[in-house]
Parts: sequence; structure tokens; C-alpha cells
Amino acid sequence: MGHLCALVRTTSRPDTFVFLGGDAAHHCGEFRPSTHVPMPDSITPNPLTLHDRQVLFCPGSWFEDLQMSRNRNPKGPLWQAAFGHDMEDVLKTIGKMQECDGDDNIFVILAHDAALRSLDVPLFPKEVNDWKARELGQKLKWAWIGDIMASLKGQT
Repeated sequence: MGHLCALVRTTSRPDTFVFLGGDAAHHCGEFRPSTHVPMPDSITPNPLTLHDRQVLFCPGSWFEDLQMSRNRNPKGPLWQAAFGHDMEDVLKTIGKMQECDGDDNIFVILAHDAALRSLDVPLFPKEVNDWKARELGQKLKWAWIGDIMASLKGQT
């Protein structure tokens, strides 16, 4: 039993796409960071806010330290996928999704990504074809870190 994903062309010249990952992963931390999309030195916009204003967020070594303390790859995803009918297929799917995520012309989204509830993201019946011009892929790629940091501080 497999999982269905979709790659949808949103523009041509340049060719841009939205990768609809559905439940291929249940959290962005299951496929980010990766060899295709490493943890950046700084994240803009900041996935955290300071008194309701955006500031530069520098992950520093906290992520690598966290990963090493958990005996995980310091350059790899936060979590290992742990649910699926065929875990070998799940991990292959995540690997392919990571490849798409590394392409600046592909906006990877998951069904349960809280960042999609941002006011910047157009919801059906509005179109998302202009996602690249609006920099949605860049703006939302690391938004999930804000959820992790908030939960670490008990601010769920």
C-alpha cells in the first residue's frame, strides 16, 4: 500500500510547482533539514517573534547539539518517521520529497503544516500560483522551528 503525492505546475517560464505531500510526512521536521536543504546559518523571517516584531534568528549550534545528544545525524531531520504500513517505502518517499524540497522552484507542503494557516497563504478557492513571487516557499520553509522552540519553552 503506497502513498499518493502530487506535483502541480503553478507557472511556466519559469516553471514552478507545488509538491502536495499530503501525509507523506506528518511534520516538516521529518524531512528538514536534509542534504538538499541544510539548516541555514540564519533564518529570515524569524520563526519566533520578539515582542511581536521579527528579528534575525540564528540557529547557531543548538540544532546540531540537540541532534548529537539524541544520537541523530546533526545535519539531518529533527525526527525519524515512525509510522507507515511499509517503513522502507515511507523513507524512500521522504527522500524523494527532500530532493523536491531542495529545488527553489518547488514549494513543498504537507497536509498538517501549521505554517499553511498563515495569513500570507491563499486558501481555496484562491490560487497559489504566485507562491514564488510572494516568496512563500522561503518564508514558510523553517516556520516549524517556531513551534518546536515554543514547545521547548512550554509555550504551546
